[in-house]
Amino acid sequence: MTIPLAITVLAAFLAGTTAILAAALVLRDMRRVEEQFQRRVGNGFPEPQGPAPEMLVRTATNWLDRRFYMLLEGSGSNLSAATALAVVAGMGMIGCALAMILLESLLAGMIGLLVGGLLPLLWWMFQRSRRYKKMQKHLPGALDLLADGLHSGQTLEQAAEMVAVQGVSPLKEEFGHAVSLLRLGHSPVAVMERMARRIPLPEFRVFATAVMVHRHTGGNLARLAARLAASARDRQEFFGHLGSQTVAGRYSAIGLVVTAILGLIVLAAARPRYVEFFYQHELGPTLLLTAGIFFLAGIVWMWRILRVRY
Repeated sequence: MTIPLAITVLAAFLAGTTAILAAALVLRDMRRVEEQFQRRVGNGFPEPQGPAPEMLVRTATNWLDRRFYMLLEGSGSNLSAATALAVVAGMGMIGCALAMILLESLLAGMIGLLVGGLLPLLWWMFQRSRRYKKMQKHLPGALDLLADGLHSGQTLEQAAEMVAVQGVSPLKEEFGHAVSLLRLGHSPVAVMERMARRIPLPEFRVFATAVMVHRHTGGNLARLAARLAASARDRQEFFGHLGSQTVAGRYSAIGLVVTAILGLIVLAAARPRYVEFFYQHELGPTLLLTAGIFFLAGIVWMWRILRVRY
């Protein structure tokens, strides 16, 4: 079904406007980060950067906002919440406008809006997963540094400062931020709660809980940190062995997904009439939506089967 030219022009105008706004906000946030870095030269550790998105996680009133803010926080993005929303809206409008201009279909525009809006979210999810994997890889070394510092008689702040200086990114930045908060007068309990949320690894959560308990009852933090470092290494060895044993299944699942998508693209290019049936016939959109739901359900099912918690 063709759509009026006015709707296509309006979609293109909204796409251009939101894209320009999103680009301006991204440049503003990047410049703000650069200015903060220049002011911090010689200080050694990053200063707390305000309410976005860390403070918003605690003040969010519904689960959707909280999940979005946690995604931004976990991905390590320097964008504010408003800028991130503008990026999602801009990408969605660009996808909608391109689909309507190229395919001249309102249904294609709706699908383009959905796909364009999902692309930034998928990118932040990828960044979050990559960041957490780096944390998991370098956590044993960071806990060893903490244990060495505590064994030598240093305070928790001094040991965390040593990790911030000698550690590896992104744990280096997290410990440096924690040192800055401690210097500003924040309580170790509040700092550990924040770090346990930003470093969602079981070993570090145990260590953060032990630090909070240690403030009241005492204990040997150095020995606990050394044991948790050994536990983190065992966990890495387990996942390495698991990955080597399930590599065939994972690549088979990826191959099925990619093959299905490429097959649809080739069919649309070689036999456009076959694909036009799905949005010209009255049952076409329903069948297409049902197929998409089952396709996504299969992807989630295979992902859940291959996912093992330790």
